[in-house]
Amino acid sequence: MGAPSVAPRRLAINFLYLSCGEIAAKLLTFASFTYLARTLDPASYGSLEFTLAVMVFFSLPVDLGLSWYGAREIAHKPDRARFLLHEITGLRLILALCSMLALAVFILLLHKSADQRILLSFYGVSLLGAPFLLPWFFQAHDQMHWVAIASIIRQACFALAVFLVCRRGSPLTYIGLVECLSVGAAAAFSAFVTRYRMGYPGPWPDLHVTRLMSHLRGAVPIGFAELAWACMWYFCTVLLGFTVSNRTLGWFGASHRALMTMHSFVPLYFFNLLPSIARCASRPPEELLSLMDRSVRLLSWAGLFAAGLFTAAAPEAMTLLYGSSFRPAAGPFAILVWMLPIAMLSGHHRFILIGYGHQKRLLSCTVISAGVAVILGFVLIPRFEGRGAAWALIVANFVNFVLVYASVSQLVVEVPVLRELARPLFALTVSAVVFLLLEKRSIWIALAGGSAVYAGVLAWSDGSQLVAFVRTIVNKPSTEAP
Repeated sequence: MGAPSVAPRRLAINFLYLSCGEIAAKLLTFASFTYLARTLDPASYGSLEFTLAVMVFFSLPVDLGLSWYGAREIAHKPDRARFLLHEITGLRLILALCSMLALAVFILLLHKSADQRILLSFYGVSLLGAPFLLPWFFQAHDQMHWVAIASIIRQACFALAVFLVCRRGSPLTYIGLVECLSVGAAAAFSAFVTRYRMGYPGPWPDLHVTRLMSHLRGAVPIGFAELAWACMWYFCTVLLGFTVSNRTLGWFGASHRALMTMHSFVPLYFFNLLPSIARCASRPPEELLSLMDRSVRLLSWAGLFAAGLFTAAAPEAMTLLYGSSFRPAAGPFAILVWMLPIAMLSGHHRFILIGYGHQKRLLSCTVISAGVAVILGFVLIPRFEGRGAAWALIVANFVNFVLVYASVSQLVVEVPVLRELARPLFALTVSAVVFLLLEKRSIWIALAGGSAVYAGVLAWSDGSQLVAFVRTIVNKPSTEAP
């Protein structure tokens, strides 16, 4: 028999590494952007968020699904790791050059300020470093601590440079220079680890086009799905940049960034889980169901709690994070935060489709969902501005959940969700009643009371599941492979 598809202690430790690294990296990133929001006015901050949203559509084609594809292929064929490192790096370098060319054309046609166009140009230069960022290679070898450290190095360089050089009145172009510096530092670290810690040659690119086409064919469905996913999440921000004032865009961008900071732990979780899902593909479906059962339950509790808490605390949270001038961001944020539980649940099914090789079905589901976001964006944003964009994102994500759930049920096995939601929804309802009863006294007392009730119901109904999860970190199971 081969190694077990899921080694609980290793899975838990890897997630701990990733969580610690991601927490540190996201805190650094969020601190730098809240600093920029307080240093810039809402209008200038809106220009920055527009740039970042646009860059999503030029940075994702550099990868085009190759990270997920490469991690999956190495999990299936470890002896091919050395060749995949060079071939995927070379393919990503070719894609980076193509993306830079497309961005240059976009900048020439863009009717924005000179500062905005220069900022986009610097971000375009940073695309040259993207092929040499290797978290996918570390992931494939279950070396999650290197993934975490690389992420911290990149965001620490960005944050430190922002704090040192950005002041009130500083040009936006400084931020583009800082981005180039941070990407370069992370790429250099990745090359060092690959060569001197893992024993592989440096990530020099293999540019033999004929050897790269099979990888491209395998990765493109994942890459197009990621592009469609980005369209679902970021198209409304770009559309707001062309249709509303920069000030309104700044408020929506602040709420969207706060959401994305929290949401970043969702792909992080599935990033860690993907190799285990992929190994389940050659085993009985009971192994997948066993893996998914605890995961869906825990993320249901976490997602609903986060959504309820931040809905209630939205005005205070936006003011605390960004300053009083960003208090209007609370409206969109209170809507957007409900994307967390939706994304946490749908993520299981999205990554099952990737792990089981059903990229084309995932692509179809995501394209349909992105189309919903685009259509609703054009319908709702002209009338409701930021709130309309938020509702467009919520509906599109829910449509995606329905589609991927149905696809996994048809192609793999039904992974139950509704039964796992019953207890968290009951706890959320009870805690909401407590919050409303205490709100007149103090918002903080109400939040504390509602949270305590939710935690109490969790401990009573599913506490043993959490204890078992923690024990997987401390106690090495006898079935775990050495």
